[in-house]
Amino acid sequence: MSWLGKILTFLVLIASVAWMALTLNVYVTRTNWKARADAAEKALKESETNRRTELSTSAAEVARIANLLSAERSRTADLDKTIADQLASSSKSDEDFRKWTTNHAAVEQRERLLVAQQKATLSELEDTRKRNTVLENDRVQLVRDAENANRERLRAENDAKLARAISDENVARAASLQAQLSELRQSGGGGGAATVLRSVDKAPPPVPENVRGTVVSDLAGSFVEISVGLDAGVTPGARLDVFRETNGGRYLGTLVVTKSAYPKNAVAEFRPARQVPVSQLKPEELPRKGDQVSIVGDPRPNR
Repeated sequence: MSWLGKILTFLVLIASVAWMALTLNVYVTRTNWKARADAAEKALKESETNRRTELSTSAAEVARIANLLSAERSRTADLDKTIADQLASSSKSDEDFRKWTTNHAAVEQRERLLVAQQKATLSELEDTRKRNTVLENDRVQLVRDAENANRERLRAENDAKLARAISDENVARAASLQAQLSELRQSGGGGGAATVLRSVDKAPPPVPENVRGTVVSDLAGSFVEISVGLDAGVTPGARLDVFRETNGGRYLGTLVVTKSAYPKNAVAEFRPARQVPVSQLKPEELPRKGDQVSIVGDPRPNR
């Protein structure tokens, strides 16, 4: 084979290789384009599907937004109405607040007036309490004075009663002595005088052993009133002991019943245990109301 044939063969071989490469490239390119076309078609279909889905979703969203817008408009209208009502209520509240402020000022003024009146009332109450305290003290003092006056009245009545009894006793004794004196004068002296002396010194009947009594009134002169009389067997001339049981007991002296003896009481002359005049005795040695009276010789403590 000549060099030309070899060259041609080599060129044919190279051309075949180039053709094969070109054919392979075309095939590959066609295959890639188809794959790309299929992918593009698939993507297009997916895009269309997505577009339709998004369109449906957008339509639903638009409808939802429209509904929301309508609801918001309705809500806005309600809010506008509420705001208007609130404004009207606020205006009314402002008016009510102004009225309340005015009333509060009036109430404060009235409260200040009430506080002033309360202070005045408390002051007057305190003055009234002080006056009541003074009046109560005066009333208590008046009651005490009335009680003292009543006691003095009772004491004066007892003293007057005792004085009348003593006066009656003295009148009776004077009348008796006058009658005895007349009898003595008419009898000429001797026997009549003895008769008169016997009548004067005649011993009184004995006092029953169970006689117990008390001193009814304090000493008036040398006489006292006792709580036993004729019903208990105490007759004029009877002798009784008088003693005080308090402070350990004390014997005071003897009581001689005068002619002023009554059924329930009697008047007696006090003869002190200490042989001194009554005027010289100490106050604790004098009989007083409540002291005990019994027959002579009745045993008592601290006699």
